[in-house]
Amino acid sequence: MSEDKKIINDNEEIKVEDTINEKNNNGVSDVPTEEAIEDNKSENEEIVKNDVIEEKTAKIKLKKIKNTKSIIAMAIVGCICLGAGFTYGKSVGRTLPATSRKYSSSKVVATVGDTKFTGKQLRQKMDPLFYINGKTKLSDEEIDSYESSFIDYMTTTEVLYLEGKSEGMTVKKEDVENEYSKLISSLQQTYNLTEDDLINKLNIPKEDIEKELEKELIAVEYIGKVSEVTEEEAEKYFNNNKDEFLKVRASHILISNTDDEGNTVSDEQKEKNKEEAEKILKQAQQGVDFTQLAKEYSSDSSSENGGDLDFFSKGQMVEPFEKAAFSLKNGEIYPEVVETDYGYHIIKKTDEKYEEFSTIKEDLVYYLGYEKQSNILDDLIEKYNVEIK
Repeated sequence: MSEDKKIINDNEEIKVEDTINEKNNNGVSDVPTEEAIEDNKSENEEIVKNDVIEEKTAKIKLKKIKNTKSIIAMAIVGCICLGAGFTYGKSVGRTLPATSRKYSSSKVVATVGDTKFTGKQLRQKMDPLFYINGKTKLSDEEIDSYESSFIDYMTTTEVLYLEGKSEGMTVKKEDVENEYSKLISSLQQTYNLTEDDLINKLNIPKEDIEKELEKELIAVEYIGKVSEVTEEEAEKYFNNNKDEFLKVRASHILISNTDDEGNTVSDEQKEKNKEEAEKILKQAQQGVDFTQLAKEYSSDSSSENGGDLDFFSKGQMVEPFEKAAFSLKNGEIYPEVVETDYGYHIIKKTDEKYEEFSTIKEDLVYYLGYEKQSNILDDLIEKYNVEIK
């Protein structure tokens, strides 16, 4: 990857990712193949490891949102994981891997007001993960992280459910039953796990599953309703925050501090590189054509285009580079050499423009919706006195 692309992509994009992927499996045997087991293992590891909601956008700098500040319509993540976990555990002939953790059914792990979440509920979420990992040893830090994610999920769902109920939201019994049927069908198709396996062998009562489904349905309905953003709201935000939508075009000359094999050069070589960059900067300030200087001296692939990096928004470049580029006027060269992890840069701003509302409307509505969710959940966590033990 070229250095200019690395710089632009330094900040990770965020995108919304479905937590459940349905697969079409024909002729599934009683005991799945090792390949199928590994596929299921990878899929479900991705489910539980996602503790941020990601929204793909190259137009708006989106903030990371904690897992506790997100709610996605899941068809019972814990039970889906249980399906894969049970199948894998059964195939290797064990109850639980040696790295599993024991949970006391009476120990309270979190509270939401008067509602207590105990080790029993956490065990139902965690045991599948131990099955999924098989003989792979999980560190205490990894187990702690998984536990935290599931506790966040349970408490977040609970506060949204309670608030939805307080506003009179309900779900029909047939809706819950439909979701339950979809869940069972998915488990059977994907993991060859029957309803009997789920209820009797995994000791998860149907009533518990349906109650969790009911909570999720109400939670999703509530957060969807209260976090809705209109086009008018988005346009108002756009007009009041124009600076957030400014894009700059710049060219640069990079004197790289890494060698051809990607290794960082010595401190002595860095000093020589800095001296070279400062000499080039002086030439540019004296009126030598910047494009030609970039083609002659820059170690970045953008040198072929005279160092041109095209337009970029705030949040797309590493901070020192961004700060310098956005401080300049059109046609101006930054008065100092700028150091980043990539090396030393000579930067010239060549143009600027503001995004059109029509081009970012959908992304902005989406972003503001998650901002609303974040604020709502902060308030609800305080209102219902959520405590993690």
